[in-house]
Amino acid sequence: MTPRLPETEKLLSTWCREAGEIALGLFRRTGPLRFKHGREAITEADREIERLLTARIRARFPEDGIWGEEYGRSEGRAAEPDSAPSGRVWHLDPIDGTLNFALGLPAFCTSVALMDGAEILAAAIYNPLLDECFTATAGEGARLNGLRMRVSERAELAEAVVSAQLQKKGRFISNAALLQAVLLGTMKMRRLGTIALEMAYVADGRFDALVAGKGEPQPLYDVAAGILLVREAGGRVTDHRGEPYSPGATDLVATNGLVHDELIALIARHDSDAA
Repeated sequence: MTPRLPETEKLLSTWCREAGEIALGLFRRTGPLRFKHGREAITEADREIERLLTARIRARFPEDGIWGEEYGRSEGRAAEPDSAPSGRVWHLDPIDGTLNFALGLPAFCTSVALMDGAEILAAAIYNPLLDECFTATAGEGARLNGLRMRVSERAELAEAVVSAQLQKKGRFISNAALLQAVLLGTMKMRRLGTIALEMAYVADGRFDALVAGKGEPQPLYDVAAGILLVREAGGRVTDHRGEPYSPGATDLVATNGLVHDELIALIARHDSDAA
């Protein structure tokens, strides 16, 4: 029997699988590498998927705002002219891990989150190569292909497998001693190059933690879906000081909750800004 999902989760799962068909059709067929601002890779799949998701949202929720990685802000018909995003806004990353996708590497996904103000209401992250759809609704738990998932139970940082997002301007690159401390203080470190999928893996217990330092505000289309997944799977998400994560933060720490305080303390010992 197919598990019952909250209505918005079902929509997100359907839309993300449609997006996945586009991605699979163009995977390893993207041609020469192309870049946009900041040397970020871009492919036609990114644009096609964002147009698809925008069309689906507009048809079902015409009042809602949309914020996508490729086409930016698009307000719903209820918005006032020149208003800042408020109320319900969909945050779309058509392909998170575009460089992986363009290179033919298998770590990439589509990420969608619905927010109302600062509250994340629903989320989906979809890896089409494995047909894995991670979904969550606020207060309703997190699921993988409809089945409940939970964070891992490892309780010691020295036994933890930690994923890292290492941006050139970020905290963990600018402070080599900090990066070394995290590497040496954990069992293993991995780097996939797709923060949304890495957070989904924390939610599903594959990773025990994720550290991400961007050096500038992290766009919500990158992290909103993953934040809800981790929280609803029983984990914890903060900034590098251990304060609740808020939009505009430049650093993010997501864990199973059990190793969180130890990881934050390690960061504080090697980074004066975190003390």
